Amino acid sequence: MIVAPIRILAAAGFFFAALFGLAGQHARAEVDSEHMFGFTEGSDIGAARQLEAEVEEVGRWGREGGTYSAFSTNMNLKYPLTDYFRIAGGVTVTRFDSFNVTGIDNINAFALDRLTLEFRWRPLDRETWPVGLTFVAAPFYGFVDDVSGAQASAFGATLIAIADRALIHDKLYGALNLVWQFQRAQPYATQIIEDASQLGFAASFSTRIADWLYLGGEARYLRAFDGMAMNTLAGQALYVGPNFYLPFAKGMSLSGGWNIQAWGRGTSAASSVDLTNFESQLIKVRFAIDL
Repeated sequence: MIVAPIRILAAAGFFFAALFGLAGQHARAEVDSEHMFGFTEGSDIGAARQLEAEVEEVGRWGREGGTYSAFSTNMNLKYPLTDYFRIAGGVTVTRFDSFNVTGIDNINAFALDRLTLEFRWRPLDRETWPVGLTFVAAPFYGFVDDVSGAQASAFGATLIAIADRALIHDKLYGALNLVWQFQRAQPYATQIIEDASQLGFAASFSTRIADWLYLGGEARYLRAFDGMAMNTLAGQALYVGPNFYLPFAKGMSLSGGWNIQAWGRGTSAASSVDLTNFESQLIKVRFAIDL
């Protein structure tokens, strides 16, 4: 199942090629640190009362025992009510493809995945304080199990604490994230309630290569648990990979990242990676524009 990731990379390559041609025609665009760091997030929330639209493609593939992929399209509208508080809403649709994967039924289907609300509070602005600091709460209601793709009733939330700063003014940026996710899913076929949670820590950097191009890397350590309150450890994984950020016009950017599981450990198998609780690789491509 490599056609979808190839298409994503080809689309990103097209944008890169186009932007090389346009690079000389644009002055340096304003940096939005929220989008700079791949899967890690920055503290910026946008200008007050400036509506932003975002389309994000996230691909996950590689699971234990067979072939697995899930490619999600997230469509979001974001509106900062003030310079310190933003609300957003989004919808996610996902294509699931699974064959002979341990613990997952075979499936090849598109699904309406979830509806999400997001609230961001930024008490510290990185432009006027030593660090930027933002807290995120993003509750959701889902219509499928987000791993198996089985029809289900699901709900949960993602909570994030974000810190970032310019390590070298106008040149090098860094960000740290602490993430807690929890959810409950009840598949219609079994009616068995399945609770899960995840704790993650991420660190990332991004450096300016040109006025319109930033490149960097990130590392993310994730721990998966059975139970919504991190009750029993199920597995852990370390992801590493590159990221890119292209603020190629005022209020417009393309960004993303690629994560590879470099190490993992599940509770049920002695292996150098955990493909029971996590995917082998992840990719993200995001386009954002001010309306």
